[in-house]
Amino acid sequence: MKRIVAGVAFFALVGCGVLIAESLTLEKALDAALKNNADLKKSELAAYQALREKNNTWNMFLPSMTASLGVANTHPIRPEGDPSNSWSASASVSLQLSAAMPANAKLLGFKAQAAEEAYDNARRTLVTQVSTNFYALLAENQNIEILRTDLELKKQQYEQTSKNYQSGLASELEMLNALYSYQIAGPALNDAAVKFEQNRAAFLLLIGLDAAGAAELEGEIEVMLLDLPRAGELAARYCDNRYDVRAQAVAIEQAKLNAQVGSLTRAPSINFSESISLSPPQNAGFSFDDPTSSGRFSVSVSIPISSWIPGSTQSLNAKTLKENAAQTELSLDTVRKNAAQDIQKKADEINRIRENMESAALNLRITSRAYELSEQGYRGGLVSQTDLQNANKNMVNAKQTLLTTNAGYLAAVYNLAAALRLDIAEVYTLYAQGSI
Repeated sequence: MKRIVAGVAFFALVGCGVLIAESLTLEKALDAALKNNADLKKSELAAYQALREKNNTWNMFLPSMTASLGVANTHPIRPEGDPSNSWSASASVSLQLSAAMPANAKLLGFKAQAAEEAYDNARRTLVTQVSTNFYALLAENQNIEILRTDLELKKQQYEQTSKNYQSGLASELEMLNALYSYQIAGPALNDAAVKFEQNRAAFLLLIGLDAAGAAELEGEIEVMLLDLPRAGELAARYCDNRYDVRAQAVAIEQAKLNAQVGSLTRAPSINFSESISLSPPQNAGFSFDDPTSSGRFSVSVSIPISSWIPGSTQSLNAKTLKENAAQTELSLDTVRKNAAQDIQKKADEINRIRENMESAALNLRITSRAYELSEQGYRGGLVSQTDLQNANKNMVNAKQTLLTTNAGYLAAVYNLAAALRLDIAEVYTLYAQGSI
């Protein structure tokens, strides 16, 4: 009895806190997650850095430039003599051109594309995770309401049965059964509340908010039924749009370019350089007047001999890059098959849960009516208290099953949207059949 009283007091405090808590809708939760999630920020930064490198590929043709200024002091030690000071200045510019430069420039482009695809996938994954967790929390909160209502009902039944027992209208067994049902309803309510608070704290951390914050979830579990085409048609239409398939296609292009760069290491490279030096006239000391200047321009061709030697590190590396490119290309077909299977699995899950929803809704109607009839029969002395409790238990289970099924259907729709790489609004626009 003490546990039941404690549970009721706990929910009274929770109810008071909710009145002053800030409401948290799905839109607010998504906005907070997109702004605060650390992993998403890392992915965004990586995409920005890759794009910056791509936009500055022209710097491959930027020559290397150096400048130096030096001061020297010459002080003879043996034989002795007078020390002298001098200065020198020089500047040089060099530019090296290789056959691999165009391929390296393309590599930066594909690197930027891969980083952008990774960021988009991270964002979509976060949206799916936040949305499904949000609706799961709504379902848990509604389950608490179901259990709270059940607790109040069992309390009323126990009080009535206790009065009947004292008046000789109910047996001791009926009174004990009513007491037992009332006692176990309290811990079930407390356990559901503790679980909800734990999951709520984890959800707030996911979206970057204070886990101890008093945020009341605001929203409804509204199920919009989908009329999906065949899974094979979905896969054919959206398979190549998925992140894993697109990422594999980009990886193939990168592997091909890496192999091309590896083979071009055998090609000669050309180096242009120009250097200018300034120094004081001979025996002029530290004077800056009429400095002597000289320039030197050179063109050189570098031929990598070692890469042509069979078994050398460069030769083996070039072969490895070619083999990697071939293997990466072969794996694309496997990725496509796995993607098609994943889409089919997500679509089948929606259809399966939809069938369960219809059964769960019918079961709730039946159990609710059965409880009404049992309650009427109990008041008229035609139904035992045990049968009444069983009818109530069946009705509560039916409510929980339907609630869980509806939340599961919503989660399945979000998972399908992620599998198709579509926003949830796009999925509803394309395939929504109607709400229930």
